[in-house]
Amino acid sequence: MKTGNLTGTDAEHPASGTVKIEGNTVLLEDVNITKAPDGRVILTKSYDVETGVSLGKLQGFTGSHQYAIPEGSDPKDFCSVVIWCDQFKVPIGKAEL
Repeated sequence: MKTGNLTGTDAEHPASGTVKIEGNTVLLEDVNITKAPDGRVILTKSYDVETGVSLGKLQGFTGSHQYAIPEGSDPKDFCSVVIWCDQFKVPIGKAEL
């Protein structure tokens, strides 16, 4: 299992909570993320969203949520998660695992 703390990317985008990888699932626990249109969860290597794996639309800006890692992607290959606003092409949260 990999675990990290979710943080905001700047003063305009605060975020908090815990991010975990358990098996083939990414868990966002007790998160509080700045609301933004078209939020996405991306599993990445060193926060690189262009080479990351999209886990889908952010299920909510607060609470706990889980996301399946797509078949063919090895969770061991990733060390970070980015919460991404696809509409504005900016990160709104991140966690190093």
